[in-house]
Amino acid sequence: MSYIRDVKNKIRETYRSRRDELSPEQKAAWDKKIIQNITSLASYRFADVILAYHPLDGEIDIRPLLESALAAGKKVALPLCYAEGRMDFFYITSLDNLNDGKFGLKEPSPDNEKYDRDNPAQVLMLIPALVYDQNGYRLGYGRGYYDRYVNSFHGTKAGLCYRAFLHPTPLPHGRFDFAVDYIVTEKGVKLIEKA
Repeated sequence: MSYIRDVKNKIRETYRSRRDELSPEQKAAWDKKIIQNITSLASYRFADVILAYHPLDGEIDIRPLLESALAAGKKVALPLCYAEGRMDFFYITSLDNLNDGKFGLKEPSPDNEKYDRDNPAQVLMLIPALVYDQNGYRLGYGRGYYDRYVNSFHGTKAGLCYRAFLHPTPLPHGRFDFAVDYIVTEKGVKLIEKA
């Protein structure tokens, strides 16, 4: 177990360093293309609900997409992280009324309406990561929030990353790790074939 953790941490360090080396201009151009590719998805166009994230420094900046989704009348929910390693999504009406949360995140108020996982609406979840592999598995920051949440999520999962951050070989993953349905990069959309 410790060996796998060490391998994951080494991969995280590698991709975190690569991300830090991106110029602001390159990053902004790639972020814009990723947003265009997300909006081209039928699962985005027909989604009633978008589960997303407010980007940390270095993450793909999807704030323009969130503002556009809100303006188009879609319901948007962001995660609120709890101390015991779990999270829930709460709806927002603006990016301006978020709170400072755990790990430097901007989070919705727990007083907002909570997204109900049993909601029959068309739902698209946009999932950040440091790196994805070709099979749709990800490495995030190692805290397991998304792994715990996604195991009981039944909507469409889109992983977001830069094309240069697709790991060439399978990432180590365990039984609680999940694969996304699509990977969206600045170069296009990759559908993940499920076995």
